[in-house]
Amino acid sequence: MAGVPAEAEAVPGQPGEQAAHPRPLRARGALGGRRSDKRARRSQEDDMERIAFIGLGAMGEPMVANLLAKGFAVTIVGHRRPEPVERLRALGAGVAASLAEAVRESDVVILMLPSSREVEAVALGARGLEEAVRPGAVVVDCSTSDPASTARIGERLRARGIGMVDAPVTRGVAGAKQGKLAFFVGGEENDIERVKPCLSAMGDTFHMMGPLGSGHATKTMTNTLSYATVALVGEMLMLGERLGLDANALQEALMSGAASKALESFGPRIIAREYSSPRVSIANVCAHLDIAGGLAERTGSSLPVLAAAEEVYQRVSDLGHDGSDMSSIAELWSEPSGGAPTRAAS
Repeated sequence: MAGVPAEAEAVPGQPGEQAAHPRPLRARGALGGRRSDKRARRSQEDDMERIAFIGLGAMGEPMVANLLAKGFAVTIVGHRRPEPVERLRALGAGVAASLAEAVRESDVVILMLPSSREVEAVALGARGLEEAVRPGAVVVDCSTSDPASTARIGERLRARGIGMVDAPVTRGVAGAKQGKLAFFVGGEENDIERVKPCLSAMGDTFHMMGPLGSGHATKTMTNTLSYATVALVGEMLMLGERLGLDANALQEALMSGAASKALESFGPRIIAREYSSPRVSIANVCAHLDIAGGLAERTGSSLPVLAAAEEVYQRVSDLGHDGSDMSSIAELWSEPSGGAPTRAAS
């Protein structure tokens, strides 16, 4: 089996392996205990799902590392950056030359890709998952994807006897490294049960949201809430600065009166104009808010705060900050109106 730890490949005491000399009963009994333990370990490894993991970015690499640490056989695909591939190879991952090779014998295929565009290319493109994954396997999309796209992909895969689960994550890179991700899970119950052990190797919190696409819808709402809050944090810090308040003192005061993760994490970055090493890029923010807008349209929902957040981040994008961290919302401070329509006099 590709990627199985070396100690599982040749276990003493298997059929056909005979001892060279008779052993005393006491020694044979002790060795028999060790052999039983090794047989049990090998049986457990043989029963574990074989995983192909696609996407070795900041999140994907530590997720694979945790799967390997829990004993799963994981196959990855060569990446444009060789460093994560070599680090994971050193931990025991199998490395395939192509997507088709990676997924051919896998029971579970996990995707951790930037967006639905990449997921659709991998799933439905030439020599993609639809063609290469064997019937009976389950595809798990941990990416931040459009629920409508997820539903389309799931329908195509089901037609070939392939299951699909959407399980986007939260808690960021730190959670991925610690194996403490939280998953928003959607899909059919039997598929979810199949992949639960794999998800449990990477996280410790599981929100079962409903049918396929529900996980991605939940992730979209989580992101929207965060982005809108960061936008408001930026506005309040801007307003305080224009009132002559010390920005750092205001940050501390706001944490006492209106603490939030958005204020704690992004307030200092906004104040310092720290845009490099983006946690979330402006381009991704705009893409995720666009998904939320699509959900609002499909349900006939009027969401004015979402619309305002979309407008604010689009203004930042128009300033040329697509690749910058979302803290670059501070660039709107250079505009007299703060990047928003001026309040009309009453």
